[in-house]
Amino acid sequence: MKEKLTSRDKQAQATKKKIYQVGIKLIQKYGLDGVNVTQIAKSAGISVGTFYHYYQSKLDLFMELYRKADHYYETELAHSLKEYPYPQNIYRFFEEYAELAVKNGVPLTQKMYIPENTLFTARTQGMHSVLETLVRDAQGCGLCKLKSTPQEIEKELFLIARGVIFDWALYEGSYDLKEKMRKMLTLYLKHA
Repeated sequence: MKEKLTSRDKQAQATKKKIYQVGIKLIQKYGLDGVNVTQIAKSAGISVGTFYHYYQSKLDLFMELYRKADHYYETELAHSLKEYPYPQNIYRFFEEYAELAVKNGVPLTQKMYIPENTLFTARTQGMHSVLETLVRDAQGCGLCKLKSTPQEIEKELFLIARGVIFDWALYEGSYDLKEKMRKMLTLYLKHA
């Protein structure tokens, strides 16, 4: 049973949410290196100390994007993907991945999809483990014929997806990202 939130708890959640929203908007506009904690705090109408109460750094705030995505994949999407047969569950997985980029918008995506952003490769949990499980289950049932390990297939699928999203951002979101994602994944998965 969930505990009832006090007014103080609700205020804390609202403050953290505001810091996050303001911080992400500033990062979208100026890039991670183009904004500092003082600017975020001032724009959010809080003190720098309050910022540090909720986030360890601006990178920690930026990482919240990844934590939120991983949480969504682990708690909500993983269960619904089980309703889809292979490879439709893989397409659905990456349709959601593309939707995250669309929701973040072209400017933020352009700032995220750079070689210096090692956060893509440093993370192994969350959405990565969900995808690996989907592949492992499909191989176990004989549906996925790819001979690589589930970990290798997961990495290759993310390589394709990140490449498509990078291209979409490079071309200012000028095409349907989900459609292009499906097309490129089909080229890979048709051998499965």
